[in-house]
Amino acid sequence: MKKTLSIFFLLLNALLSISQCDLTLQGKVIDHHDRQPLEFATIFIKESGKGAITDSLGYYVISGLCPGTYTITCVHIGCDSISELITITADQTKNFYPEHHLHELGLVNIVSEKVPEKTVQPSYEMKGRELDEQRGESLGQALKTITGVNTIQTGGNVSKPVIHGMHSNRILILNNGIRQEGQQWGSEHAPEIDPFIANKLTVIKGANSVRYGSDAIAGVILVEPNKLRDSAGVGAEVNLVGMSNGRSGTASAMLEQNFKKIPALSWRLQGTLKQSGATHTPTYYLKNTGMKEYNFSAAAGWKKEKYGAEIFYSQFNTTLGIFAGAHIGNVSDLYDAINRTEPLEKGEFTYSIDRPYQHIEHELFKAKAFVLTGKAGKLNIIYARQYNLRNEFSKDKPLNDSLAALNKPELQFEITSHSADLTWEHNYIKHFTGMIGVSGMTQGNTYSGRYFIPNYRNYSGGIYWIEKYSRNKFQLEAGIRYDYRWLRIYKYEGKVIVSPIYNYENVSGTLTAVYKASKKVSFNFNAGSAWRPPAVNELYSDGIHHGSATFEIGDKTLKPEKAYNFIAGMNYHSEKLHAEVELYHNIIDDYINLQPQIPATVTIHGSFPTFVYTQSDATFTGLDAQLSYYIIPQLLITGKASVLRAFNKTTNDWLIQMPSDRFSGEITYNFKKAKKISESYITLNAEYTNKQWRVPANSDYLSPPKAYTLINLEMGTTVHLGTQTITIGIGCNNLLNTSYRNYMNRFRYYSDEMGRNITLRLKIPINYSPKTKSTEK
Repeated sequence: MKKTLSIFFLLLNALLSISQCDLTLQGKVIDHHDRQPLEFATIFIKESGKGAITDSLGYYVISGLCPGTYTITCVHIGCDSISELITITADQTKNFYPEHHLHELGLVNIVSEKVPEKTVQPSYEMKGRELDEQRGESLGQALKTITGVNTIQTGGNVSKPVIHGMHSNRILILNNGIRQEGQQWGSEHAPEIDPFIANKLTVIKGANSVRYGSDAIAGVILVEPNKLRDSAGVGAEVNLVGMSNGRSGTASAMLEQNFKKIPALSWRLQGTLKQSGATHTPTYYLKNTGMKEYNFSAAAGWKKEKYGAEIFYSQFNTTLGIFAGAHIGNVSDLYDAINRTEPLEKGEFTYSIDRPYQHIEHELFKAKAFVLTGKAGKLNIIYARQYNLRNEFSKDKPLNDSLAALNKPELQFEITSHSADLTWEHNYIKHFTGMIGVSGMTQGNTYSGRYFIPNYRNYSGGIYWIEKYSRNKFQLEAGIRYDYRWLRIYKYEGKVIVSPIYNYENVSGTLTAVYKASKKVSFNFNAGSAWRPPAVNELYSDGIHHGSATFEIGDKTLKPEKAYNFIAGMNYHSEKLHAEVELYHNIIDDYINLQPQIPATVTIHGSFPTFVYTQSDATFTGLDAQLSYYIIPQLLITGKASVLRAFNKTTNDWLIQMPSDRFSGEITYNFKKAKKISESYITLNAEYTNKQWRVPANSDYLSPPKAYTLINLEMGTTVHLGTQTITIGIGCNNLLNTSYRNYMNRFRYYSDEMGRNITLRLKIPINYSPKTKSTEK
């Protein structure tokens, strides 16, 4: 295979004309704190081996570059090094702002434009090629390649991230710095976020309530767009994705600009269109599983040395077909469907979406500003408004004057959220840096149609303080937070409106330590507490949960969850070997769990499996591990393992609906750079998912499915056409077209998972920078 692929890439290279490797990268290296130019800083390009050293004015110039994507590293004595991926298609200006450690420089009275918000807690960043390989997937599917992260699915179209066995309201998702607020309590309510917005996805594992507020029991996911352009010129990027399973097509484009005559002003526009038809397993089509999606966003910013402001608006819109075989008329057919190897209803390929289906809209508006507070630090203020609309159309047959006949939803949710955050970040004071902040949110939810959850309004607020100590090989971060939440319910009991009020409050804390034993080895430990008041659906749900095709019953006496989280890890990194191992243990008092209850519930809309919210004390103990080794400079092998044991201490038995053990291994070969081709590679991956043996006996409508192994293939290259680059990726998931069922899929009762799926991806970056005169120094 290696010889065949080598010949393929060499032939492709021979067909292309000689590259124009005459591009220039230039810019300045400026101190992050006092804005002074830094002399003798080193700028190095990993892929080409070229570099430069800044002069007395902080300038550097690197010439003779081919178009392409490069890893640029900036290093200066006494500073943290900076590494960034930069796509170069024309002459480009790039400035770097390294941060000095003040205790090493012995400086005082330094003004900081921005204190880093990076946490020392265990985290993983997905960016560059790894993120490109997931383009076209949902946010949940993209993140499942990270150790310790899984997904809970409802069919093939809906997936939500799971961290250490927990999901939904136990994971906070920050979309461009704003806490995502919608109907996220539902396991089949996927995050209403366009992944193409993100230039980087970050998963922070462990309790994070101090920084981000209640609910961050399992962790936080940061969806981070690229910063607005800070050098004069126009940039653009086009992404095209096609997939064989569902015959889906996705097109996403971005356009941005920074003005040479108004360097403080930048703007960006972005949009995505996506459509897919009915997906298929290895042996049959899944009826009514098509989807449509259209999203867009816009941003503009004004940034000066001592102050700045930015606004952002995004809109997400999707229509999702719900697998028809999960909505069943009577009890005997329901149990028959659960025990069959194939669904009662099978279809053919079509792009049409029929009942049952959902239509979801989500809007986010954000405004933020910062100002330097003299020489002490920086003040940030953020306001955001979010609006979420969810329409659910049932499978009912159209009757005269019925909602189905009028094509109106049987259930509609609308939720509007307003939030504000005020933080003050202080500069280094004798090895310390930190922040203090207050946050608040108001939220109102209404529904129309059949009952599932009531109308409600809540108000919440918090105040927190975080400090980080850094010295030599040791880092320590500690924080404390107080939160208060007020919740009022509005619902009918008979013909009378009742409006009970709930008050919740809690104090959370965190402590994280990192010790760098050497340049290759580091150790980390995190201990934190977090909490989560019960969501409205857990308290008051009583009806059909449309997307998951279940009947759910809440308990209004539920108490808040309180979690105590411990993580210990080791990281080893050398030229050939990289290893990460993390052990975690979570103790959750009053853990709220959705338990199956037999028999099924019969309604006028059909028969559905019954689930009831219960509460117990629980523990989550597990291991995440990853090992990568370069056999030769171009050949990389990687192994990953995720192991979880979730135990119900109240019943002295296992918890249900928990991810089973997962192991994967892959081998990647990176081809050498040619005249017209670069960054060429091929990856073969094998992923084994064990059967979930650890479940209470007779606790579910269907026993966990058997173990399975999936083989996946991915390859890609970047082609240089003059000054233009095109990145091409081809992937195949489930290469052997294996039939299997996933225990974490709510529709495993009725159908197999998707079969083989071949993906073609194209990324076309475009960049124009005005020529900079050599005398402009």
